[in-house]
This record gives sequence, C-alpha cells and structure tokens, in this order.
Amino acid sequence: MACRAIACLAEPGAGRIARFATLALILMVKTVSASPEPFSIAAVPDWVKPLPAFDPALERTAEPFQGYRARLRDFQFNGLQAGQSRWFTAVEYELTNRHGVENHSNIELSFDPGYETLLLHELWVLRGDTLIDKLPTARLDLLRTESDRDELIYNGTRTLAIVLDDVRRGDLIRYSYSVEGENPIFDDQREFQVFTEFAVPMDRNHARILTTTDRPLSRRVRGADVAVQVSEENGVQELIVDQQGVPEFVQEVDVPSWHYDRGTMVFSDLTDWRAVVDWAEPMYRLSDVHNAEIATIASVIRSSRDDLQGQIGAALRWVQEEVRYFGVELGKNSHWPSRPEETLARRFGDCKDKSLLLMALLRELGVESQAALVNTNRGLESGSYPYRLHAFNHVVVHLRLGDTVHYLDPTLRNQGGALGQLREPDYGRALVLSPETSSLSDMSSVQPLYRMSVHKSLTPGVEETQLTVVTSKQGSWAENVRHDLETEGKRGLGRVFHSYYADYFDSIVSGGEPEFADGPGDSVLVTEHYRIPQLWQSDENVSRYRWIYADEIIAYLDMPETTTGRRQPYELIHPISIDERWDVSLTMPLRLDDLDAIVENDWFRFSKQSELDDDGQLLSVTFRYRTLANEVAAASLDEYSAAVAEVYDLASFYIEEKPSLGAAVKEATSELAQAGSLHPLLVLLIMLTGLLRPLILRS
Repeated sequence: MACRAIACLAEPGAGRIARFATLALILMVKTVSASPEPFSIAAVPDWVKPLPAFDPALERTAEPFQGYRARLRDFQFNGLQAGQSRWFTAVEYELTNRHGVENHSNIELSFDPGYETLLLHELWVLRGDTLIDKLPTARLDLLRTESDRDELIYNGTRTLAIVLDDVRRGDLIRYSYSVEGENPIFDDQREFQVFTEFAVPMDRNHARILTTTDRPLSRRVRGADVAVQVSEENGVQELIVDQQGVPEFVQEVDVPSWHYDRGTMVFSDLTDWRAVVDWAEPMYRLSDVHNAEIATIASVIRSSRDDLQGQIGAALRWVQEEVRYFGVELGKNSHWPSRPEETLARRFGDCKDKSLLLMALLRELGVESQAALVNTNRGLESGSYPYRLHAFNHVVVHLRLGDTVHYLDPTLRNQGGALGQLREPDYGRALVLSPETSSLSDMSSVQPLYRMSVHKSLTPGVEETQLTVVTSKQGSWAENVRHDLETEGKRGLGRVFHSYYADYFDSIVSGGEPEFADGPGDSVLVTEHYRIPQLWQSDENVSRYRWIYADEIIAYLDMPETTTGRRQPYELIHPISIDERWDVSLTMPLRLDDLDAIVENDWFRFSKQSELDDDGQLLSVTFRYRTLANEVAAASLDEYSAAVAEVYDLASFYIEEKPSLGAAVKEATSELAQAGSLHPLLVLLIMLTGLLRPLILRS
C-alpha cells in the first residue's frame, strides 16, 4: 500500500475533512516522544535525486484554488531490489489567503506499519527570503486511523498527523518523506500509479522511476498520454515524467465510473490477466479435508429443499445472515482469505472470507464454484482501465449450472428466492479464478436490478375516497424493504409511506400499518390502505377534477441538471422495470382523458394503456417503464432530456366529475366543429338542454 498525503497533495478539499478526522480520533493520539514508533526523521536517501527546493525559476502557471496554489509534486520510486521497493515524495504549495492557512497548515501521511516504515525528511516554510525549518517545532502525532473502518474493516493503517505552527498568508510550504517496504502478499510483484492530472492546476509534476534493465515495468495509461524519458546505464533503467503547467482535472457530475479518465499511468510487473489469476488463485483453493460443521450445515439445507437451485439460494443466505460482515485485513490478510473453518468459528468475515466459506458450503452440496475478483465501481468496463494487480476491490462467487453462469455475493443481505430468482450482482466484468481464465468475463445479469409492480385501486365516493396500494418489489428494492423492516419496523415504514402519499393527496388518512409478506421468487409484497377525505380539486372552470400520476415511475425519471457544454456521458440507473396500474371505480359519472401514450428511444420505453371493463364501471390505466441503457452520450443529452420531459407530461391521466358548463361547451364545440356541423350558438342551446351529456361522458 502506497503512502498517501491526505491533506496537501494538491487536493485542497481534503484539508478540512482531515482536520475533523484528527479531532474525532484525538483519544487515539500518541506523541512521538512517548514511545518508539514505526516512523522516524531522516535525511533524504542517497538514491533520490530531489528537484531544487522552492525553485525561483519555476513559473507560476497554476491559479490559486481556495487559498491554495499547487507548486510541485515530485514522486520517485526505487524498485531495484525485489521485495524492497521504496517511495519518495516531495510536495510544495503556497498559501494565498486566510482560507488556505486554516485548511492547509496540517499534513497527514498514512502508511501501514505492519510492512512499511515512514521516514520524514523535510518540513520547510519559505516566508519571503527567510527559510524556516519546522521539524523542531511542528507537532507530530501518530494516529490509529484504520482507513477503511467506516466499511467495517480494520487494516492497521496509521496516520502521521503534522501540525505546523506559525503559518501565515503568503508562505510557501515544502515537505518530503519516504516509505520503505511492501506488502508480502504481492510476492515481489510491483504495481504503482503516477497521476498526470490533479484536482487543481499544478506548476510542475515530476516522477522518476528506477528499475533494472532485466526486469522492466510495463506501462498502462488512462487519459491523455504523457511523454516518458527512458535511459539505461549499468543495468539500471531510469524513467522520467516531467510536466509543467499541469491543468486541473475537471470531472463532470454523474459521469459513469467506467468513463472516469483522470490522467494516470500505472507501472506494473504484470502484463496480462492470466498473471493475476496465477497470483490470486492459490489463495482460494479449498483444502482436501472437509469440515464436519460445514458438512452438517449443508446436510440440513439439503434435507429442507429438494431442488438444487433452492439449496444454493439457501446456502447463500446462510452465509449472508449467519456470518456478519467484518474484516481484519492486516498484512497478508489484506488479500489472503481466512480458511472457512476459521470464519465459521468466529462468525465474521469480509468479502473474501465469506466467499471462500460459501465455496466450501457449495462443495458439500455438490456444486463446484470459484472466487471471482470484481471492481464495484465498474472500472473494468473501461478499455483504458490501467490497473492489473490493484484492479479489484471485492470478491464474489462464480458458478455454472447447466449452460447458465451465476455470480453470488455473500456480503449482500436480505435476499430471497432460489438461484435464478434472487438478484445477482452486476459489476460489469469479473476475473474468475479458474485454470481456464485468460481474460475478464462479462457479468451481465438477465434480471433487472430494480423491479416493481404496483397496483393502486381508487374508489371515489361522495364523501370519501378509498385508496388501496399493493406493491410487489423484487431485486434490490425487495432487499431494501427487508432492510428497512429490520431497522424501522412496520410502524416506522407506515409513517414513511403515509408521508409519501400525503404529498399527493391532502388530508390522506392511513387505514392502519402496512402489511408485508414474502411473494414469489425473491419478491416482497406490501399492502397499504388509505382514506382520502378530499380527493377532488377545483378551479374557476371545473368544480371537481383530479390528475392521477404515475408517481412511482416519475420518481425514477432521470433528468440531467444541465446539458450545455457537457463533454462526458451521463450515467443512468439501469436496469429498472416498473409496472404501475391504477384502477378507478366509476361509481359516478366521470369524464376521462389522457389515457394512452407510448414513448420509445435508445434509453427507455414508456407506455400508458387504458382499458374499460364490459360494464363500464372500472377503468384500468397501466403505465410501464423500462430502461434500455446505462448511459447517454453527451451529444444525445438534449434528445434524451426532451424524451424525459415528454414522459413527465404523459405520466398521468385526468378524471372529472360533473364538468362545468364552460368545459363542456368547449369540449362539445371542438368535437362538433371537427365534424363540420352545428354553429357554436346551437351547441350552447343543446348543452343547456342536456342533450349532449353522453358526448362528454366518454372514456
């Protein structure tokens, strides 16, 4: 794990966050003088060729951002000795106003003392022509930060927090440090990144890389390529990247992660995916010795279900529900999973631990499976994704049943149904750890990630209207309902549901707590009852009318905030499938309109279809919405936005009780004028006699 300078590595927004993190962890502070620590203050190593400090010849091209001007980043890597890689970093920046002083006078350097040693070299402030050494006076505290603890993972990370004293507006700050050591899990395989773009503009970005000529590093590039100078001497290969006047990297909002293209070079010993499989596959081999407790669990599952698909679904849920998610990822355990019997004994584990346990349980059920490495940000969908060894952040289980490939995620919760019914994760692509694997595999699932079918029955009455809502949720939405039941309970969810409908119907009254039940497959059925004392609305023309909206669909229509000048694609939530049906009991004469429509394009399909029963007493209007793509190209955003706006306009229908004279005249006049008959004055006369009433009670 490479050392990270959180506060001041040309990422000005991180300064305040880092300061709050420091305050939150104040109880875990250890001062340098209290006891020996896995870092020290040392001179710059001999192998480093540092750039001149505070170089007056370096042109100021970078504009200040929030009181911070990025002057220099100098990264140097020494990979001459296998298993003993070293990194050196020097950073210089200028504080241009009070905001910069407040937010960038602290520096945080993170490392893992389990296999890394941090050496702090320089801590300078240049004030005018005066050079001030801050090493003697700065406060240095070592914090146990656990960088992934918000994800329930303890990884041993420590942070050296540096608090500079007497920092002023206009000061130039420079610090440099080295990190020695590498995680032994990587078996001397080297892979590291060099950024060529940053969140703010930078005056100079420099990188120097040392390796041996008989062990050169491959280079993969994301974003615009940058020249690399290569020289060789006495068996040493030196690579230099030197940029001046580096523009800021601007990431537009809602860009699909697989289109993220911040300039990055990755240098690696690995040149293909097969090499990654060869490295990772031995970690996920099951022992030939079967565990008796795992065999017993499998026996119980087998006896409770006759079909294999049901047994696989039950095995998955056992690991999901009976083994809590929690990871201790120290040293090799950052990537090496615990053995299934260990995970079972302690009843907790992270993704790799739970995946290996599930593989062992499936084996007892007679199902062969493999671990699959994935990237939850779907970065592997990008053809230019630069990483090999560090391309993954999650592990799932892969299996083939008949001709169908399945992926199971034992870290998910609240899933239901048998294999083929339950939602399977789709992270774009996966690296399956099997002898046959030489490339990434497509994870595309045939099941929509989000599926919902809603049936809403509306019975208008003279004094009060009854509303009944029956919802079937599947996939991720079903899992969300089960989770919310665990955390909020029926009463809490009832309040949430009531609040939702109160935004549509004034004075709506709940008919009791919602009812929940498991439905077919992985679905959850939710039933709600409401009374609406005041259904009707009115205006100067119509005394009693109502627009009924396909509110479930409208909630998931995705409209960009702006399309002007956009360069990158816009991400859509996909795949979504929603059926929303409204049944209206015609217990009184009603006028009905806006009942049928279709909108179809490259991104989604929307339809609205009405049906009147044979007795003319029940109107059914069914809305359907299906997404067809997970992104919109920048050039197509105007067309897409227009299509969404059209659906907003169409996702409703109109009912009216006893139309006013003005509305009826307007309606009848239009119809008769189109037929080429009757003068408008004659229409008015007929209306007064009520002879045209059948014309306006149409469906």
